Amino acid sequence: MVNGKRARTACYIEVDDDEACEDDTVARSDENDSKNDDPDRGWTQWSNLPDHILERIFSHLTIKERYYASLTCYGWYRAFYLPHVWSNFLVEDATLGRMRYNYYSGWQPVLDHSRLQSCLLSVGHLIRGLDFRPQVSFNNMFQFMSLISWAMEQNARTSGCPREWVGCGSRIRSLNYLFPCNMALSEDPESVKLFGTGGQLLAALKRLMLCLTNLHSLSLVDLILERYEANHLLDEVLESCCLVLRRLCLVNVTSHHCPIMHIGLFLNLQVLEVSPQNVDDDVLTLLADSKVKHLTLLQNRYTPPALAISPCSAKAWLTVRRDNPKLRVHLRVESTTNAVILLQPEAPVASMIYQTPKTMITSDQLVAAVDAYKYTLTVYGHEQLPVASESPKDGEFQERPDSLLVLMARSCPGLNALMVRECISTATILLIAKSAQNLRHLYINRDQVRLGCDWPRSPDWTDEFYDWLQTTSGSLEATEREVSRILDHPYWHLLSVEQFQMASLMRHVAV
Repeated sequence: MVNGKRARTACYIEVDDDEACEDDTVARSDENDSKNDDPDRGWTQWSNLPDHILERIFSHLTIKERYYASLTCYGWYRAFYLPHVWSNFLVEDATLGRMRYNYYSGWQPVLDHSRLQSCLLSVGHLIRGLDFRPQVSFNNMFQFMSLISWAMEQNARTSGCPREWVGCGSRIRSLNYLFPCNMALSEDPESVKLFGTGGQLLAALKRLMLCLTNLHSLSLVDLILERYEANHLLDEVLESCCLVLRRLCLVNVTSHHCPIMHIGLFLNLQVLEVSPQNVDDDVLTLLADSKVKHLTLLQNRYTPPALAISPCSAKAWLTVRRDNPKLRVHLRVESTTNAVILLQPEAPVASMIYQTPKTMITSDQLVAAVDAYKYTLTVYGHEQLPVASESPKDGEFQERPDSLLVLMARSCPGLNALMVRECISTATILLIAKSAQNLRHLYINRDQVRLGCDWPRSPDWTDEFYDWLQTTSGSLEATEREVSRILDHPYWHLLSVEQFQMASLMRHVAV
């Protein structure tokens, strides 16, 4: 007791040096409390939020933020242990770590085993998904995988499992592993220097996958393995969850042609995402007799160029269409360069999505896509904003893709979603909406729209139609009203730059 009053002390739990409060925080605590006692101040009911809302809020917090939030009140302490909060456990370099000085590299995050053990003992039985995203501290990933694998191996024993480890990892249904294969200097964002994973880290990953017997979703991205390692990558997965795996994502398992035969052996697999260099005719033969409904052939920045990859044969795709008629193929490219999609002859392609800022629409690519997939294509577009120099707004009609887009709208009767980021006229927008039979979702970048009708009159157009096209294309408001009426979409409008960047065609790809 000090002067008849209880001394007020502050207690800090696991506060890092860079997050430490200022020295006068405790000195001002009495003053803050007196202000908080103001009877006229309105109080919110954050502590009484429903559980399903608290789960959503807590799921967006880091582990440290969840811990500090749980110290606020009993309701938030209870929310810390709600199942949905731990639906996805993100593991990065600094997760559950402490800083340690390295003579050559300075301060580096090092996994704190006591924190990791305490975390797994508390919420290990609630974790439903693991997401590994290492950057430089691969040893931290190795140790994390080793400890959680050991805990699940203890649970798999018929007897003798320590009571405190019972149930740890038993609810894990998804595993994502993204390897930072590009070791180029950060000062040059365009440079690429690939190094694949392997060794003890790959062995720890395979050990972990063997323990996950209820795995429904598996994603392995940019591993860049050697051929002999890639051929045995999924041995443990096939052994532990051959019947339960539903979604499989294998992107750039190798940087060269190497078919992964295991992907056709999962009996209940429904969604498959793989790079084109890891698929061949033999893999397609296995997929023809499988339950796979959606096959995505993904090319990213580290995938070999389309000219360096051979597509599967038309004969193999015809076999797939005959034996697995419900299969839909999705072609997608993600790159910072002028990358193009590798076309697959006779494949039942339902969507083609470009996520590349430098790839522009060309007559060769678009006409080839229309000729190959005009009866199956439902989604097409370029998502990212183009480089300004690549798509000038004042370009001539012959230099723009207006006629190519109208050709696609007329030739593809099943086209449902179209995204256009390049410069086109309001008349072209009207012709697209008028020509496409089943178009319902049209995304247009307002910043690249050119006002007016610069189309030469077609002999098939009546005087009434040509007058309507010229009049309506004279203003953005009239164009929006008419397209909204044609598409039967009362709230359709041209998108601003911010809205276009947020829009995505993936929501129309039913996977």
